[in-house]
Amino acid sequence: MQLRIVHNQVLKLDLSKILKESKKNAQQSFNIAFGVNYDAEDDSIFNIVFDLEVFHPNDFKLKCKYAVWFKTTEPITEEFKTSHFPTVNAPAIAFPFLRSLISTITLNAGFTPAILPSVNFTEFKNK
Repeated sequence: MQLRIVHNQVLKLDLSKILKESKKNAQQSFNIAFGVNYDAEDDSIFNIVFDLEVFHPNDFKLKCKYAVWFKTTEPITEEFKTSHFPTVNAPAIAFPFLRSLISTITLNAGFTPAILPSVNFTEFKNK
């Protein structure tokens, strides 16, 4: 079975300048979570929705909800749903788009560019 991205979209974005100086020991942080949703009307479409938070001390905080829709070459089965495709492969394919978006948004908004770290989705799944 093959996957391809058919659509991606920012569902929610909150980017705010930090007005007060952060605590002296505050460190940059990055938190990510994601979920998988299946289309009730088309058995070959599913999406990954990322929830992302980035904090850069004394500069900005960012929260983003970002979705990427995939289409499969075959109908999605229960076997597919329990496989590594929706929880490892699809997020790994979609994440670079989110990573690029966040870097571009923060840079163009006049902040220190947020260069998100790589994510090992195999390890992410195991946690």
